[in-house]
Amino acid sequence: YEAYGIEIAEEALVEAQGFCAEKNVPLNIIRGDMRRIPFPSEWFSFAYSFNAIDFMTKPDTAVSMREMERVLRPDGLCYVNLLSVDDCESWPPFCETSPTMALLKSEQFAHYEYDEADVYFNAFDILRKAKRLVDKAYEGKRLQQADIEYIARKR
Repeated sequence: YEAYGIEIAEEALVEAQGFCAEKNVPLNIIRGDMRRIPFPSEWFSFAYSFNAIDFMTKPDTAVSMREMERVLRPDGLCYVNLLSVDDCESWPPFCETSPTMALLKSEQFAHYEYDEADVYFNAFDILRKAKRLVDKAYEGKRLQQADIEYIARKR
């Protein structure tokens, strides 16, 4: 398999490319935006977004999901997770100087009711959908994140 990735933030892109060079891992990470994926239509057999799309507004998430649909081949698989309204953390709004605010114009994480994001998968068969509660450590604190994960196949 060949892996490709996109990163919108220049600093994170440089860090990811440095990791790839240091570890000799050819991930082909380039500057890109999920709302305008810089690859041709039906280019990929798999699209993967883990803890990334949460940073966008719901309208931008809809655009990003259409882009994932566009770049996937028929029968291509898609994995996406979205934050649930049952997330236990009360995340503060993004600070005005954050890359999220500057690059995405998003003020805070988007959270979804269990069936709310199903509309993003109209061109897909949902193979698996689950709400997950994950205990994790973040900045020295333990927290519990709730997300809704989808595995879907493009029709």
